[in-house]
Amino acid sequence: MDKGLIIKLLIGVVVLAILGTTGFILHKKFKKNKGEEIVIKETPNVVAEIKKISQLATACFYEELPIKEVRKGRFSDDELVFVARGTVRAGFDLAKLDSTGVEVKGDTLWVDLPHAEIFDVRVNPSDISVYYEEGDWDHPSVTELESKARKQIKQDAIKDGIVGKATQSGVKKLYEIFKLFGFSEVTITIEGQECKIEDK
Repeated sequence: MDKGLIIKLLIGVVVLAILGTTGFILHKKFKKNKGEEIVIKETPNVVAEIKKISQLATACFYEELPIKEVRKGRFSDDELVFVARGTVRAGFDLAKLDSTGVEVKGDTLWVDLPHAEIFDVRVNPSDISVYYEEGDWDHPSVTELESKARKQIKQDAIKDGIVGKATQSGVKKLYEIFKLFGFSEVTITIEGQECKIEDK
């Protein structure tokens, strides 16, 4: 079986299983004879859906960050106090998988994942509450403060270990899904380093 097809199928199964996507059918059949070959049949609907898949988020960090900004003026100071509510998502970018990172032999699967990474930091204008405002705060000034809050929330997420949590949670979920998919032996590595997984 073409490895590129196997990669797409694995990505499709993972995302469909975790996100609970319905309406797409993936059939599997095991041949318990020569070579213990696994035959996987995909439907056009699944193939179409797979093309839309890229990121698998496995950890999320939320913070309500208070910000106080004071600008010194000639006669008086401008002051702004607000709370920015931000969300940080991290996980695996499955689109980075290639044919060298997946190997299937019978009912044994080996997958080499890229490192988990931070996908985005979301701080929407509706997520900001102003508690005190004194002076003239124009749109560019407020936008700059929003950017400052976004950077701080990202740093706090990193300090909280979001990438490590995304790695641990993601590997465990992927392992469980691959096992449910029918593989009796599953090995997951991250850029060549094997992940220790406790098989219950």
